[in-house]
Amino acid sequence: MRAVDDSSQMYAAVLRTLQVWKQLPESDLARMLRQYYLVTDNFREMEDQGLLTMVFVGDEYVISATMYGHLWLEQYVANNKEGNENNAIQ
Repeated sequence: MRAVDDSSQMYAAVLRTLQVWKQLPESDLARMLRQYYLVTDNFREMEDQGLLTMVFVGDEYVISATMYGHLWLEQYVANNKEGNENNAIQ
């Protein structure tokens, strides 16, 4: 059996929050999304994928979504909406 680690739901939650707030300090973002137990490595992974940017300001990172992150979220929402509609039909 193969374990699949799908972080899409966490990514979507982070990007939705940034869509509302534009940019947030890492600690605030992690606190707002407490259910995901976010740490710096989670944000670095998203940055490596081009979904967000992290800029060190003062004593912590300030995180904001990239254009690609906005597009990714839009596609994720559309795919999940389509999937939910297909499940309702069956």
